Amino acid sequence: MTKPRSKPQKTENQGATESAAEPVGPEPTAAEPTAAEPAVVAEVADDGAVLLESWTPLSRSLDVRIGRAAWPSWAVRLFSDERLPHLAHDSGALSRRNAEVLLAWCDAQETDGTLPAQIVVIEAGIGTGLHLRYLLQRFAVVCAERGKDWAARLCVYATDVSVDLLRNVRDRGLFAGDIDVRFALLDVIRPTLLLPLEGDALASAPLELDGTVHLWIANYVLDLLPIDVFRRVRGDDDALVWQAVLVRTWLVDPAQLERYSDRDLAQVHALVAEGSPGATAALAELWTLMQLELRTFDLDNAGHPDLSLLDRVADAIEADLGRGHAALADGTVVHHSGGALAVLRRLEAGLASDGMALIRDVGMSGADEAAVARSLAHYGPTVAAGLSFFELDLAFGGDGATGKTATADATADATAPARLCRPGHDGPRAQASRLLMRTPAATVIAVFDAALDGETLAKAEAQLEAGRQTADVGLAIEAYRAALREEPENWHHLAEAARLALDRGGDARLAAMLAREGLRINAETSGDLWCLLGDAMWGLGDRRAARGAYAQALEIRPTDARAHYGAAFVDTELGRFASALEHIGKSLANDPEGRWRGEALRLLDACLRGQVAAHAAEIARVERRGDR
Repeated sequence: MTKPRSKPQKTENQGATESAAEPVGPEPTAAEPTAAEPAVVAEVADDGAVLLESWTPLSRSLDVRIGRAAWPSWAVRLFSDERLPHLAHDSGALSRRNAEVLLAWCDAQETDGTLPAQIVVIEAGIGTGLHLRYLLQRFAVVCAERGKDWAARLCVYATDVSVDLLRNVRDRGLFAGDIDVRFALLDVIRPTLLLPLEGDALASAPLELDGTVHLWIANYVLDLLPIDVFRRVRGDDDALVWQAVLVRTWLVDPAQLERYSDRDLAQVHALVAEGSPGATAALAELWTLMQLELRTFDLDNAGHPDLSLLDRVADAIEADLGRGHAALADGTVVHHSGGALAVLRRLEAGLASDGMALIRDVGMSGADEAAVARSLAHYGPTVAAGLSFFELDLAFGGDGATGKTATADATADATAPARLCRPGHDGPRAQASRLLMRTPAATVIAVFDAALDGETLAKAEAQLEAGRQTADVGLAIEAYRAALREEPENWHHLAEAARLALDRGGDARLAAMLAREGLRINAETSGDLWCLLGDAMWGLGDRRAARGAYAQALEIRPTDARAHYGAAFVDTELGRFASALEHIGKSLANDPEGRWRGEALRLLDACLRGQVAAHAAEIARVERRGDR
């Protein structure tokens, strides 16, 4: 369970089970554990690392707090720089499937005569806004085809905890349709409390939608909430003992501090000690210098409100894996998705009696996955931890003996507790979908199961992988066509196909056609598609059209090294050397991995030689002009 990310050394009188004391950090909430803390911690380790925070529960660690505090100001940058793996929900594939579930819900409500005049939809954490855009487009198209007025009944809230992100999505004009879409600030820990965005300012009073939400959507949002890792072991007297992972945070390479910040070490310590959201967010600029040391300590969890659930999870894991399983050799690991669990409990009260929540995230579903301790993932300063769907399934209707999710055969009851339902198979790469509903109609569950089943979701990806693996360009193109027949509106697949046609097939005309089709779907956020169109148009000999495409890519992402290189290449060919040199510099400055460095430096040499030749030609023209 110990997983040091740096090499700080503990002092001689530190141990794993010292007398209990409250860890350094903010006050714990009622749902958080307390644990034994080592007696003495050296402020500076043998390797020079400086201690920023002593042993703290994982869910309240400095790393996690920085991640949440930094999101409002970092979100736009993280999406623009593509540090966040957002294609899983932005390609349109998930949107179409979620639209089918909403359509099935509307159908069931209309059949029962209970379809509301206003259907309230909230997407929490809209990201680029593309998932919600495609969902609404698909929903509106099907409603029109079936002659239904359901789309006109929608009242949609696009929300995030970052106001900058909300403004960015709004200003791109992604929702310029007939469906009523409103923007609002929302922190998922209060899942139905919104602060509407009015113009460039937030409303003066919040909007409480408790009991009125018909569809609440969370795609890759709950994994950003705090999680704890526990372990249940048997003591010498055969009694069950709980342990918890605690974290201490180190600043490594303190000599590098000046490279990242104008603050000195004393000021950094002051920000940590202050602990306010603003002070914590200010520490985000140093996230690459921070490393965690993780260790387990005996846990005094007698007052933990979820103790019975933790025991149920451990019992279910042990029953599923069986005695003697290798994963249980050192005890039973339990991931406690406390943040997500708290949100779903609050959301249960916030949904309308017939409302539902669609959840898609990365996590652990089976006992074999849930029994293995996992570390945090970083996307810039933000921190993510895979959800324990195994625990959440048990908490909302699962079978305590097996951990399996309850099936959808319950009698509809508006007062019944909400239940999590899952499709027959979870998705690839530990991605999973869940439907939270108090009164799950059989028709809705059937559509959810068919649409979000992991094997269905993986079908197009398997076809793409076949295209990537074959050396035959014709077969590869046919594999991409098969994937696009499965998901015809998937602009990401179109981009891959265009790249294949251009790089492996040398077919600039086909690449241009595919790129344009992708841009018909997503011209607002994909700089990659614009760059592909630029490459294709250059291959077709239309340098000005190529230059315009690269310019569009840079409108979307001003730091795109590839787009800067493409623009510089065309500018060099057009003889616009000053502009070319500017783009070469920006390409080099925004390419820390050196992907385009070799080409950019060769282009720099050609540009400089061209600039000298052009200047000499200009002087010669001026001299000839004087002779006339």
